[in-house]
Amino acid sequence: MKKEKKHVEERKELVEEITIPVETQDIASLLEEKTRLADEYLEHLRRVTAEFKNYKKRQARILVENRQLSNEMLIRELIPVLDNFERAMDKANMSSLESFFEGVSLIKSQLDDILKKQGLTKMQTIGVPFNPVLHEALMHVPSEQYLEDVIVEDIHGGYMLFDKVIKHAQVIVSKGKISEE
Repeated sequence: MKKEKKHVEERKELVEEITIPVETQDIASLLEEKTRLADEYLEHLRRVTAEFKNYKKRQARILVENRQLSNEMLIRELIPVLDNFERAMDKANMSSLESFFEGVSLIKSQLDDILKKQGLTKMQTIGVPFNPVLHEALMHVPSEQYLEDVIVEDIHGGYMLFDKVIKHAQVIVSKGKISEE
């Protein structure tokens, strides 16, 4: 029995000797591997974060450059209009009122064409139903000619740039026919 007990104890010690270092070694190598992976992921995260910050800066710079370029293109188109206004002002004293008016009309037409090419359109208002998204009602007046909530007069025209309202039309809106009360 003593022999058996001794044999079991030796076996137990041998198993403990073998299993503990192996488990510790496995845990240590596993921990080392996980630490290496965590460091790798952290470094990758840092790189991606830095790249994203650079991307945001680059996109902001591109946006500013695009705005400047589009403004430059519009301004280049407007310079001849400015030159024509200067010519008209210089010749205003020398010419008749009729020719001055004709010159200014041509300049306005030139300016309208440039702005139309850039996507600007003037809203049609008179006779159109009032729409608070597009129009600003300054007054309501009775009207024999127009139904209720129809625009009867355009005080200051409204403008749209493509599909976006950039200046609401200021209008006078019909109340409908005058009641005989």
